[in-house]
Amino acid sequence: MTRTPRTFSLRLRLAAGMAALFLVGMLGLYAAAFAFGRTAADRLYDRLLASAGRSIAETLVVTNAGFDVDIPYSAFETLGAAPEDRVFYRVFDDAGHTVTGYGDLPLSPVAPRASAYRPDATFFTADYRGEPVRFVTVGRKLASVDAPSNLRPVWVEVGQTRRAHSALVHELVLRSLFPIAFMTIVGLLIMWFGVGHALRPLTRIGDELSTRAPTDLHPISAPVPSEVVPLVSAIDGFMERLRLNIHTLRSFVGEAAHQLRTPLAAIRAQAQVADRADAKDLGRSLDAVERNAAKLTRLVNQMLSDATMSHRSDTLASERFDVIDVVRETVHEMTAFRQDGTCDLTIAIDEAPAQGDPLMLAEALRNVVDNAWVHGGGEAELGLRLEGETYLIDVADRGRGISDPMKEASFERFVQGAQPRGGAGLGLAIARRAVNSHGGTIALLDRPGGGLIVRIGIPALVQEA
Repeated sequence: MTRTPRTFSLRLRLAAGMAALFLVGMLGLYAAAFAFGRTAADRLYDRLLASAGRSIAETLVVTNAGFDVDIPYSAFETLGAAPEDRVFYRVFDDAGHTVTGYGDLPLSPVAPRASAYRPDATFFTADYRGEPVRFVTVGRKLASVDAPSNLRPVWVEVGQTRRAHSALVHELVLRSLFPIAFMTIVGLLIMWFGVGHALRPLTRIGDELSTRAPTDLHPISAPVPSEVVPLVSAIDGFMERLRLNIHTLRSFVGEAAHQLRTPLAAIRAQAQVADRADAKDLGRSLDAVERNAAKLTRLVNQMLSDATMSHRSDTLASERFDVIDVVRETVHEMTAFRQDGTCDLTIAIDEAPAQGDPLMLAEALRNVVDNAWVHGGGEAELGLRLEGETYLIDVADRGRGISDPMKEASFERFVQGAQPRGGAGLGLAIARRAVNSHGGTIALLDRPGGGLIVRIGIPALVQEA
């Protein structure tokens, strides 16, 4: 059953992320613009209020009856620039008596300080007649004509509603947000089309792969950005491994067909001869059939062993095991099923812990011992010892051996020695693959007195203190 791949849009994901980022930025800019606009409006209208308050305070004169106030028109002219606002004022003395103006205006929460020179201004905001009003209080000390040294304090309070102030704040904020919103939209559009342009190399890769023949496993040639190089490299590596596996499979199938065809044809030919032979020649024909059947059996076993090695090397299961147990069980199993083969076993150590796949190691030993039996007349010697941090397994026979030029080639698949004795030439290739998967070594050595020694080295498992 074909599994439907999970899909998602990189463009939409990036657009959503950028839109969220722009939204957060817009909110932050709105807060900053609002704070800036309110501060600017506060400063503007506070200066207007302070100017009006000081203008009124400068017209105050002390008389015998109290204070004489002459409200100048210029004091409210600047405040009149906001016609939708209302203006309130009040002049009162240090006793709190209102000289002129609205007597119910709220007092400043901070006591204003009167000055004989430039009047100080104290600002505050309070609700008056149902709406917020911004007030300024200006204090001044005045001297009377009769007593110049006797300074009398007087205060001028001027208030204005906040309608024009709020309108100015909103106007400043909106004027700031319009270019921000415009740049946000432009940025999102640029990002949307920019992402599409950046993803075009992926489309080119897909087009190149979709138009290839099934057997074309060459590396991708389409130019890609550096960010996509790891993906392309992984695809190229996968196709290279697939190409090698397909090549190996084709070679295996071709050689296997050739190797199987020969003994099958011989068995069929001997069977036909036996069908027409007399009693004297029948025994020889049956012996030939048996020999070819044995050859075919060994060939099939080697091919199955090679397939097992290929599978287990791809899915290598590493575990701790004892090499001695693997050696003993393999030798016992082989001698039990083959009565015409003997193997002298010599083990010079008490334990041999290692890490890897015991089944692969057993398969390697099985093929090496089987080769020793075939070429050594059914006799083999197997020794296990520890040298340094490596377990050495020597499998020796008294056969004709292998010449030095052929030793390395003997590890190739479907390569047999100078004296082929049946099989497909897979035994040493299987053994090398299994040993290499354990990080070990395998070598062919000449045996003193004639014969061959196959030496396998397996790294010992270092015991932690």
